[in-house]
Parts: sequence; structure tokens; C-alpha cells
Amino acid sequence: MNRLRNELVVYAGRLRVDPWARDLGPAWLLIRDGRFEEIAPGRTRPAEWPDARPALDLGRAVVLPGLVDSHVHLTESGDGTGEDVAAARTDSERVELGVENARTALRAGITTVADCGGPPEAVFAVRARTAALPDCARTLVAAAPITTPRGHTWRFGGEARDAAAVRELAERFALAGADFIKVMASGGGTPGAPAWEPSFPEESLRVAVETAAALGRPLKVHCLSAGSMRTAVAAGVTLIEHGKFRTAGEDGGGFDPAVAHLLAEAGAVICPTLSVGHHVLAAPPDVSGDAGTLWRRRHPHDLDDFRRLVESGVRMVSGTDAGWRFTPFHALPGELRLMAGAGMTNREALAAATTGAAAALGMGDRIGRIAPGYQADFIAADADPVDDLTALDRLHAVARDGHVIR
Repeated sequence: MNRLRNELVVYAGRLRVDPWARDLGPAWLLIRDGRFEEIAPGRTRPAEWPDARPALDLGRAVVLPGLVDSHVHLTESGDGTGEDVAAARTDSERVELGVENARTALRAGITTVADCGGPPEAVFAVRARTAALPDCARTLVAAAPITTPRGHTWRFGGEARDAAAVRELAERFALAGADFIKVMASGGGTPGAPAWEPSFPEESLRVAVETAAALGRPLKVHCLSAGSMRTAVAAGVTLIEHGKFRTAGEDGGGFDPAVAHLLAEAGAVICPTLSVGHHVLAAPPDVSGDAGTLWRRRHPHDLDDFRRLVESGVRMVSGTDAGWRFTPFHALPGELRLMAGAGMTNREALAAATTGAAAALGMGDRIGRIAPGYQADFIAADADPVDDLTALDRLHAVARDGHVIR
């Protein structure tokens, strides 16, 4: 292959290598074969870099790492489509939908997405397709969530009756190439699987923890109630999806300070997916229907519970649940503003979508910051998101693996 096609020089007017950097001076970036090879601070291009390399001038922008959405469902539509319609799609239709959703995510500056559950053959095919398409976000997949019989998302094919079945499914999905393992520790939006009811006992979750560790895979566990989080922490779970305190009464009274303390003491990380309620409420009432009525009660409590978790010292990473209900695949910048508005600083929210999310996915040495050896994922905004998170809505450039798509 022509060597010049694998090399790119970028000039950044202000470079933010990660959310914690304090010096946002000008810098030159040398990208080779999809990775950052060298970073040269200052306004002067290094003399030893030949002028023949293609160059991108972002002298009027703040250049920072690409964003990570830790929780999406690429084979879902995010337009309020009902379970019956979604279940009737063919795998081919799901794959085409997933590729387009990954394309939408990248255009929004989201260079990596973690698909937290779908039909295994479809999500593996989406990952293979998007890996070869530079205009799509990098895709990590979990295959089907492991759930109880007729539990939440059972239609994806991950039903497990007991601890032995949990182990067998985790091993099967990892052998097939899953990047991480997903387990449902409570019910959720699937009819007949209430969010406030725990699913697996501690024994089954402990088997999931041990199996994922033995396979070298991160384990993400869906928890929508205090009881499910308590059981998960007792089993050794450290990555919790949603982290809600649902009750049968849906009265917002489920927050448990003791559980918040357990989470903080265990060093657990929560992906709060605040976007779900936000986008349900943004839909017209005649479209959102019963979901709108439900989330008008839920969402204020979710925001307050998030604030109380942050105040308790629980760490957060970013994820939107894009594809579920009405959540679109460009929702992550808005998710960060929800997180900042409910108790985090802008800097902390940005870290949740870069360094923190990368570390939680076991990729902290590959993505989430701009440094030599890291994948050349970057975005360029007209202002520093640490000062103004709305800058993430005004991007001048987006690149995954050094391929600039806008």
C-alpha cells in the first residue's frame, strides 16, 4: 500500500490530550497506520517530518480524544419501535440498521461504542462490517445479555436457568469473540420482567464474575434496583449498568444510602444511561404514550439518585442506552450535559466518556487519550468542553484510526 495513505500530520491549535490536562497549547500530531506515533508541542512543524505527508490544519480548534459510549444497542432503532416490530426484523435488517447506527455515532464524535446486547449473529456481523468501514464507530460487542428464562431481553437468545448455564453461555460468547460479557441482575423493560425484581442469585453472579475474569473479559451487569446492586457487589461485580433504585410503587423512594456506600467502598463503576428518560420525555406525548407517563415520574428521581451516588463517591462512566426506547445514537454529548447538570463537573463528565470509559472496557491503554501508541481517534471542537460541554455539538473534525470523516 502507498505509504502516504497511512500517514497523516495534524496541527492542533489547542491540544487536550485527556480531560485532566491543564496545558492546552498548540501541537503537531504524527499519525501512522491508525495510531498516534509522535506528538510535538509548539507551533513549528518538526523539521524531520517530511512535507510529503498529508496534513490537516485544525489551528482554530481544540483537539481532544474521541468519545466512548459504553452502552448502546446497535441492532435496535431508538425510535420507540415496539418489541413486536423489533423482534420481527431479520438478521440482515438488524445488521444494516446496526451499521447505520454506528455511522451516526461516529458523525457525532463517538469513536467507540460498546453494544450491550443483541442477537449474537447480528451483533458479530455488525462488528465485522464496521471494522472495515472508516465512517463507522469502532464497535465492541457482548453478544446476547445472559438473563433468566423469559427475563429482560430474553428474545436476544441469552437465557440461562442456573449458574452452570451462566458459565456455559459466558464461555460460548467469549469463544465466539465477544469483547465483554453482559448479565442481567434485574428485570427491565421487557414485559413480565419488572425492574425492581432481582434476577440471578449471588451464586450465579459470582460464577459470571469468575468466568469473565478467567476469560480475560470485562463483565457488565444490568442493575435497576437496590437489591440487585447489593447482590452484584456481594458477588464481586464492579461494572454496573444503569444503577437505578426502582421500586414497585415507582415512587422514587428506592434510594438506599447503604447501597451507595457499598458501591463506593467496592470501587464499582456505574454507567447511568440518563439519556433514556430524557429522550422519552422529549418525544411528543402522543408518541411516547404510557412510557412518557412513567418516565415523568421516574426521571427526576433518577437525576437526584445520580447526584446522591456521585456525592457518595461512586465512579461513573458514560453510556446512553442508544437504540432503546427513544434514545438516538448521537445522544452522548447530551448525556454528558445531564451528568454535569446532576452533580459532576464538566471535566469529570468528559473523563467519563474518555479515560474512564476506556479503562472500564479494558482498553485504557489503547483509546480514551491522545498519546503515542494509542489509536488515532480524535475530535476537534470550537471550544474546550471542560469549559463548555455544548462545544461537543460543534465539531470541526472527527477521526477514527486516523481516518478523518468530517
